[in-house]
Amino acid sequence: MKTTRYKFEQTVQSANDKSREWLKEEFRAILESDKDYTRKADYIGFSVLSIDTRIQSLDEEIKELQGLKKTLKTAKEIVLTTGAEIFLEYGIDKIDGAGISSITFTGATTADKSKLVISNPDPLIEAGLFKKVVDEELVAQFYTSDKYGTVIQQNAHIEVISNPKPAKIKINKRRSSANNTEATFTEVVA
Repeated sequence: MKTTRYKFEQTVQSANDKSREWLKEEFRAILESDKDYTRKADYIGFSVLSIDTRIQSLDEEIKELQGLKKTLKTAKEIVLTTGAEIFLEYGIDKIDGAGISSITFTGATTADKSKLVISNPDPLIEAGLFKKVVDEELVAQFYTSDKYGTVIQQNAHIEVISNPKPAKIKINKRRSSANNTEATFTEVVA
């Protein structure tokens, strides 16, 4: 179990646009230190990989919290409906409170929602109540083929949308310990 959080690890985990210059200085300090290059790589790599570990931990906590939220919503619904049954049994419409205003019995209601169900579509289609839609996946599939190629290329074109991605460093994990992203630092590099 990892118990120490190192300076660069803290720096990368709290990086934002305002701290870019500070982060650059931290990288420079590590790279210019007199430590062995493997120690520098491990220090930088394990610090950056700690973000993945934190994200994974947060994902697990979010999943647990979502489960708890669902359980609590179910529990609340059960309590409210059970309470309503008991209020009805005792003939109680309302109880005033000191800390809360009151608890009020509300009877069962029905929420109506309209849904159109078409039993015979043919007369509706004949009346013009339909729409034609181009199958874009099929057009893309035949775009460069001989079949339909001419008509497609005359009436459609392909746009390339470029999303520039900035240069990044990549942390490559060792294959033998791919699941082990925790590091044991014996010495702070910078």
